[in-house]
Amino acid sequence: MKRIKLPQIDRPQVLRGHKETDYSKILSKRLIIFSSIILILFAILWIRLFNIQVIHHAEYQEKLKSFTQSYQMMASPRGQMYDRNGEILVTNTERLAIVYFPPLDIDSEEEWKLAYKVADTFEIDISYIKARDLKDLYILLYPAQAKAKIKASEWDAYNAGSLSDIQIYNLKIDRITSLELSEFDDRTIEAFVVRTAMRTSPYMSLKTIKDDASPTEVAYLIEHINQFKGFDVNIFFDRSYPQGSLLKGLVGSVTSSKQGLASENLLFYLALGYSRNSSVGRSGLELQYESLLKGSDTAYSISFNNDGLALFEEADLGSKGQDLTLAIDLNLQRKLEEILGRVLVEVQGNSYRQFMDTIYVVAMNPKSGDVLSLAGMKTAEDKSVYNDPVSTYTDSFAAGSSIKGAVVYLGLKDGLFEVDELILDTPIKIASTPLKKSWKNLGLVNDQTALSMSSNVYMFHVAMRLGGADYTFNGPLNIDVSAFDTIRSTFSEFGLGTLTGIDVPNETLGYRGFSTLGGHLLDFAIGQYDTYTAIQLAQYVSTIANDGIRVQPRMLLSSSESDTQVMTYQNPVTVLSTLDDSFALGRVQSGFRLCVTEGLCKSLSDLPVSVAAKTGTAESFLLDSNGNSFDAPNSVVVSYAPYEEPEIAISCAIPHAWNTNSQANLCLRITHELYAYYFQN
Repeated sequence: MKRIKLPQIDRPQVLRGHKETDYSKILSKRLIIFSSIILILFAILWIRLFNIQVIHHAEYQEKLKSFTQSYQMMASPRGQMYDRNGEILVTNTERLAIVYFPPLDIDSEEEWKLAYKVADTFEIDISYIKARDLKDLYILLYPAQAKAKIKASEWDAYNAGSLSDIQIYNLKIDRITSLELSEFDDRTIEAFVVRTAMRTSPYMSLKTIKDDASPTEVAYLIEHINQFKGFDVNIFFDRSYPQGSLLKGLVGSVTSSKQGLASENLLFYLALGYSRNSSVGRSGLELQYESLLKGSDTAYSISFNNDGLALFEEADLGSKGQDLTLAIDLNLQRKLEEILGRVLVEVQGNSYRQFMDTIYVVAMNPKSGDVLSLAGMKTAEDKSVYNDPVSTYTDSFAAGSSIKGAVVYLGLKDGLFEVDELILDTPIKIASTPLKKSWKNLGLVNDQTALSMSSNVYMFHVAMRLGGADYTFNGPLNIDVSAFDTIRSTFSEFGLGTLTGIDVPNETLGYRGFSTLGGHLLDFAIGQYDTYTAIQLAQYVSTIANDGIRVQPRMLLSSSESDTQVMTYQNPVTVLSTLDDSFALGRVQSGFRLCVTEGLCKSLSDLPVSVAAKTGTAESFLLDSNGNSFDAPNSVVVSYAPYEEPEIAISCAIPHAWNTNSQANLCLRITHELYAYYFQN
């Protein structure tokens, strides 16, 4: 047998100067380092755990409790509202309610038993339940019969994904007959109403079962509380109005606990910490000053006893909302509404005033902007009268000659005419348009008599000069259209055609004309183009009275803590702008005074104080049953008193004040009565 010689494997040669690598030593060193790191990390972790579980155990226990603790928020009363003299306008009344908080581990069968017991014991309102609600009840009580209403082919379509859950449910709803619904008696429906309330979302929260429970019902529930597992009594707060309907529209309203937060503002209020069933301001001052009127809710921590019933422990005491002091003078407000109501009743049946059904009046302090009283008195279809104060800053109308003070100011300020310059008041004629004239030919007038006697022609010439027109009788009137912007800009300095800034929601601007014809520029100069609100007219005449200082109207004077009466906020007097030509304004003021002493406002001259005023009659039109238009002009008066040191300014406007034949301006009579009362009281 031949021996096989195996090839010899050469060992690697170790280079001179290098030692052979000892891998076992390297691995041992790395293992030691890695083990050390692990031990250090475990030590750090142990120290951290020791710190949490031993040293800071109580602190972290408290944090865990706060993170996992459930709370029930209870609303505090809203703040009250007072007039400037401390007379209460809005307050709160308590409302008792039967409420329910779900016990732990309560099942559906037990809930139904409780619902029937509540329905048998207390009066439950079911008047609002519709057939659609009863169909839900049918599906809830008779699921098998409801399921049988779906055809096999429809179940196949459902399983195939062609029909959705909601479509199947709607098919059931559609196929439940009125005969099947007629089998439900009132007791079952009442129990259904109660159980539905018991299961409203969110589940682990207090549910209102019966609002406005009577004292007898509350006493019975408290006496037999052990028979009504999870039920209790709670106190809610409703708004109360000691003055009845007086200014209720201005004050506004709040949502009920059932209505809760409106969907359009839901996220906003939730971010502020409101509950879904919180009552919030919905309109008027309740909405405007929600942040002041809304108190902070009281927080109750929720725990459960051995019977699974919720226990409430006060965790954070809430506070009542802040009280508001308003600028309104309720005595003056009552007198204003009495005057306007009487006038509206008097004109009923007057064939010359058959379309007169609204009077707007705003009285304010021209120096502070305090709105002392306001009314949009209207006649209802049944001939009763009511106040819609919101309309004084939302409804607009043509103001006529009452705005001529701003036109005279513009003419003097821009040097469009000289002081005491005489202009012949005679009709003017533009090609293809009717004559434009004053209420009568006034002869030669200057800026003073133009205001006191209400010259339209004088204002026409101011407008034509502003527009650079070369007027010829019965010729075309070409103007620089920028004159419209100049007039509008000047008017806004007085508060006309711009938001006044009154602290209420939804103030409107009024209508702005868009035509730039020359004739419309002339209309603009006599208040027959843009439209204005009553609050704008009040700010306009207040600016004149206040030596050109335009002040923002305000409803709120201050707020204070309800318990201590410590003032928390004071609404400042806010100056919006100042007219820069005191001489021109002085001419307007003296022209307004001349209107009372010698002009169209002379019926105001017998008052115990000196009054400055300006009348206005604006063309307005209505349609008859045949669609034909007829004249129904507006009557306006703006004024202030005393002339030397003004403390009250009044705007009065009556849309469609007369028809057929010219009638007296009733705003003069209303203004006279209001001043007489104010300065006597």
